[in-house]
Amino acid sequence: MPEARKRDPIARCGAAIEHKISLWLEQWGLFVARRTLAVFLGSIVLALIMLAGVTRLTSETETENLWTPRGAAVKDDKATYDANFGTGFRGETIYFKSKTGGNILTRDHFEEVLKFDTMYRRNLKVTVEGTEYDFASVCAKARPADAFCLAGGSPLEFIYNIDTHRFDFSTVTSDAALLATINRASIDFTPDGSKETFSLDISNRHDLMSEQVRDGNGQITGATTLKMSWFASRVNDTLNDESCTGKDSEGKEITRISCNPTTVWEDEFEMRVNEEFNRDSKFVFAHVQTASSIGNELSKVIGGDVISLNVGLFLIVLYAILVLGKFHPVLSRSSLAFAGVASVGLAIGGTFGLGGWAGVPQTPVTSTLPFILLGIGVDDMFVLAGALGRAPRHLNPEERIGYMMKTAGTSILITTLTDMLAFALSTTTSFPALSYFCTWATFGILLDFIFQITFFVAACVWDEQRVKIPARDCYCCGFCCAKKGGCCDFCFVDEEVMQKKGCGVPCCCLTCQKDGGYLRGFLKDYYAPTLIKLPVKILVIVVFFGILGMGAYGSTQLTENFSLRFFVPSDSPLNTVFDIQDNEFRTGATSVSVLLDHTKPGAYLHEPSNRLDSPKIAEAMEKFPYFERGSLVDPLFNLTTYVFETADMFPLSPHFFWVPEYAGFDWLARTATIGDRTIYPSTLASDVTLPPPASTVVQGGITSGEWATLRSATYMEGIPADGSFSRGAYIKDTKMFYDVLAHFMTTPQGAGMRSYFAPYEWYEGFTDWIESLPEAEFKDGAFTLDKRRDLSRGMLNDVHNGTARPKHPKKFCEALKYFLNTNETLKAMVDPPLGDEENCYPAMGDYRMSRIGVDMRCRIDEGPCPLSNSTAEVEIMQGSRKAVSDLNSDLNPRAYSFAWLFAEQYAVVRNEALSSIFQAIIAVGVVTIIFISHWWTGLIVVANIAMVLFDIIGVMWLWDVSINSISIVYLVLAIGLAVDYSAHIAHAFMSATGTHDERVVTAITEMGADVAHGAMSTFLAVVVMSASKSYIFILFFRQFFAICLFGFSHGMIFLPVVLSLIGPGSSSDEEHTPKQPEVVSDEKPVATMVELQGSGSDKAPDVVNSQHGGPSVVGDMTYAAPDLATGSPIGGA
Repeated sequence: MPEARKRDPIARCGAAIEHKISLWLEQWGLFVARRTLAVFLGSIVLALIMLAGVTRLTSETETENLWTPRGAAVKDDKATYDANFGTGFRGETIYFKSKTGGNILTRDHFEEVLKFDTMYRRNLKVTVEGTEYDFASVCAKARPADAFCLAGGSPLEFIYNIDTHRFDFSTVTSDAALLATINRASIDFTPDGSKETFSLDISNRHDLMSEQVRDGNGQITGATTLKMSWFASRVNDTLNDESCTGKDSEGKEITRISCNPTTVWEDEFEMRVNEEFNRDSKFVFAHVQTASSIGNELSKVIGGDVISLNVGLFLIVLYAILVLGKFHPVLSRSSLAFAGVASVGLAIGGTFGLGGWAGVPQTPVTSTLPFILLGIGVDDMFVLAGALGRAPRHLNPEERIGYMMKTAGTSILITTLTDMLAFALSTTTSFPALSYFCTWATFGILLDFIFQITFFVAACVWDEQRVKIPARDCYCCGFCCAKKGGCCDFCFVDEEVMQKKGCGVPCCCLTCQKDGGYLRGFLKDYYAPTLIKLPVKILVIVVFFGILGMGAYGSTQLTENFSLRFFVPSDSPLNTVFDIQDNEFRTGATSVSVLLDHTKPGAYLHEPSNRLDSPKIAEAMEKFPYFERGSLVDPLFNLTTYVFETADMFPLSPHFFWVPEYAGFDWLARTATIGDRTIYPSTLASDVTLPPPASTVVQGGITSGEWATLRSATYMEGIPADGSFSRGAYIKDTKMFYDVLAHFMTTPQGAGMRSYFAPYEWYEGFTDWIESLPEAEFKDGAFTLDKRRDLSRGMLNDVHNGTARPKHPKKFCEALKYFLNTNETLKAMVDPPLGDEENCYPAMGDYRMSRIGVDMRCRIDEGPCPLSNSTAEVEIMQGSRKAVSDLNSDLNPRAYSFAWLFAEQYAVVRNEALSSIFQAIIAVGVVTIIFISHWWTGLIVVANIAMVLFDIIGVMWLWDVSINSISIVYLVLAIGLAVDYSAHIAHAFMSATGTHDERVVTAITEMGADVAHGAMSTFLAVVVMSASKSYIFILFFRQFFAICLFGFSHGMIFLPVVLSLIGPGSSSDEEHTPKQPEVVSDEKPVATMVELQGSGSDKAPDVVNSQHGGPSVVGDMTYAAPDLATGSPIGGA
């Protein structure tokens, strides 16, 4: 009985849209068949135009520009921090271990560590563009004019001699002497001009020794590893050009060299340590990580991608030849296999060129894109080739191409649109790396479709013309396509025999495949009939929902994590460094800076609001649950401590400061000569010792009781009556405050505080100018500035030679006005402008910003720090920000940490994942509903894709893969690729007629082999990644394996079962679809194209079965539908 059926408006609308698109694609196929050469050349020209953009390609590797969400507060805070306190440092970290694996705290080990420091930090030099650089040339400094590099921390500081500024090993005469020095952990020094000796506590350097062994008295007796850190400057980081010339440390020419001398030095340093020091050292083995190490390792991995891509191409071509080739001189389609892969190659090249034209940067993740496009492109190739094989055999080549595009073109258009929309919508994500990748993928999928329907279809036209002649397949040694006497003579089949016997003649020891392909026959005769049995359906439903349950549970167990290990191969020496960091030096502490803004009136550094609010901010951070006790660094608190700890109430020596009572002093008259030295009569004997004659740094001269004292009511407010320490005490006079602060930062106690203050540009320029002047008397008209260090003059001049600040208020005002008049840009920055008074001083002070530093623990309770600690990191970030913002201070405090570039990712990664996945699924749903012609089928496909996604997430959990911006990329990719397998089957199901089970059998028979080949080719495209040693590529392979496994199984097993149970009716135009009787073929192979051409007739064979029971009419052309009972010898597997 006929099955009456009514179609809803959505289905009619979808069918109409599909019909129009099918007509357009058919007309396009006919156009290509008629203008084949023009289309082919046009596609080549388009590819070349796209490829030209490769010259404009850029790359992005900076953490904050890839993995930190757009709009994240940490980006603005980092920009503020970098602008005020520098762009950070390039860290060079070295871990020393004993070669015997024992105690490293011995004299022999320390001596080799000292030798290491001398060889590389002091003596290693490289040459770039004729200029020689050592570490002192590229190291980080608090100020560019500083003579010393910023110290990162070294165990050699235990033997540091502050007078000579050298590590002094002469006192370490034995292992016991070394241990005594380490346990004492202090550096003795006498401040410039002081009569007292101070001890600088460096016990925190014990943290540079791991797995310490202590005796019963708590004294250190052993350790397994020593840590040393150096800081290089980022000033040269913009010099990324690789066209410079240079020499290594031995004077040998370097063939390829970066113009950045810092990276050149780093690379040479790392190479020398690994190839020289570790080979020659007797006791110590050094494990090195430079700022360039991770990038260098990633470059090695990406460099190997070219080889992997070539291997993938070879596997794809080989598989495509096996599928499309028929081991027959004429019917083989190996040429199409090469053409299909070539079209994908054009798409890959065009994608990178288009990215260059569009200015989209490459990232570490985009290196996986060629493999993705290879899988998608070859999948489309199989669908088109399969449709060409199913085209009615009596049609001429032009009509067969039109039929191919009409049937298969719509199918690949659906998958192209769903993939493109899934990726295009995900470009809106806040993760730059994901956005860039999705942009690249959108370009690639679009170009793949374009080259498939141009370049590949043109190749199909020529191949069809070849078959019609008939002529042999054109690839020598690929199959039986050789000419007699050629390189594959053993494959030759005589023309007369070929014409007479066709496929029945053995060729290359292989016979012709089963007509229609073995796989297609297996699916139709065995697989599909088994799948539609009720017990099998029940089993499928139970198994797949069981897997869904596992995936749903796994989705609740995933954690967030992001590590630099992701970019390093598993066999890299850097992994040993990471292991040492994680297992021996992992404190888990997060260094946080609270940025304080002093640019607005009421918030200037010297004003009461700063004195009142700064302690409140410090207290708020100390009360935070994660606060590491004893880690607070408040520079103003340290300044106050220094003032109160200085002996003799902090004498204001005229060598450093000027106060009004010094106005009438005759300095030269107050000196006396002792031998060859000029001193003050009140100078104590302990102060008489002068520095070596060559020294121009130390001035000396602070005495007891001779000079005015800072710690008095005259100059300070808030000093307790008993003279005890008071955090609230402050210096009254603005200039005196900045004089003392600048002097404090020249002392050993305050040198580390220089990085906690950010000076205004005008102030930095002013002091740099004074510092650049020779130590003489500078004169320009009426203006003079005396920098002489002359003992005969009582060692007095106009300038504090350590701070480059004029001492007298009048001289400071006069010198500053003189300098600003030479630089209008800096002059405009002094707001409000300097007044006319002779003792003028900028109202804004000298510093625009300061910071308070604290460390946060990895956990509130006691215990070891976990390797993955995303929850705590987010709590620290959000809690620290709230703690300071709740104070509503005029200082506008902002908590910042470089580590929060990752924590910001953890805070939003789940929401971003859900947003990207939701958008992609919506895109899939809209396209499938429109093109599959029924909303219910579209929803089934969407639900099927959602199940695939949960299955993949479950496997991620089993593989211990975390949620981060890299894994999100592959989840979005999973949606785009998984829909391919389901959409082809669903589209074929809706086009078929008959009962639900019959339509399932038809859909699997028609599209199953192409889907299987697509899945296999996609897997082959990435299987080479299974041997990768990089996390990114290993994760890529695992995700792709899961996509192929679950996408294919859901598309070929679960979806057909669901459609057979609850699928809608057919989208066929007929209102009644009577069941057609089956045509039973005999055992002989179907007539081949060769035999048809040889018969001298172009008419169709007498019996051609139709999918719809009769011929189909599209436009002005009438096609007999393919015989699915027997298949075709031309396409399929």
